[in-house]
Amino acid sequence: MLTLLGRRSSAALAVSVAAVALGVAGCAAGPEAAQAPRGPADLVLSASQLPPGYTSAPLSVSDLVAGNQAAIDASRSARVAPEYCRPTSDEALNKQLTADNSAVLAARDGATGTLVELVTTAPRDIDADRLTTTGRCSRTTTEITTGHLSGSRVLTVYTELPQPDIDGGLLPGEQLLLTRSDVTTTLSDGGVRRQVGFAGYAVLDRPESGPVTVQLTVSGAPTRATTPPTTPVEPIDPTAFSALFDAAVERVITP
Repeated sequence: MLTLLGRRSSAALAVSVAAVALGVAGCAAGPEAAQAPRGPADLVLSASQLPPGYTSAPLSVSDLVAGNQAAIDASRSARVAPEYCRPTSDEALNKQLTADNSAVLAARDGATGTLVELVTTAPRDIDADRLTTTGRCSRTTTEITTGHLSGSRVLTVYTELPQPDIDGGLLPGEQLLLTRSDVTTTLSDGGVRRQVGFAGYAVLDRPESGPVTVQLTVSGAPTRATTPPTTPVEPIDPTAFSALFDAAVERVITP
């Protein structure tokens, strides 16, 4: 699972200043200027909304794109079973991300978890995400054939989480998907690592923002390679993750 990222126009400020000047001069104020659409940088969560224990960490859109692409490139030689469960959405989205159409928030909780939120005007294919993480693809095996992990087998079990209740519900064409992933990696020497992660995806389209993709991932640290494996630590409580994703969505759809 990869985690998988605006500017306000100064015109609104100029209009506000002009309105104040007119009021001081005793002139009648004109009709209110229309608010400029909010961009991705206006729609990411604020640092004050991070879960307890998480603190902001530096991450640029270009850094996120580069990290994603490295993982995508490395995964091309891997064998996925069932083959039709090979993920496609991350690669398709990553090609579209730029500093102009995206904003990102990153945070860490010591050595326990890493949080990344991406808000972008580029579309994500949530139908493809649903296809490759639910139903017959809710349990996949990946064999790594290159690199230092060559010979390892990765078992990923996805669990779809309940969607949060969005105020007013979703509009036609909007989608949400939340999943938990339990990952077990068996190394070539027999050692086993385990890891828990959460991902939430939303495709929204509101008058105040236009079409927007919201992507929120919280990844736990992998355990040390042991036999038998040790129990991984959840990077966030599932209920808290759902609430945080709800807050990320509400930030977009609330005028």
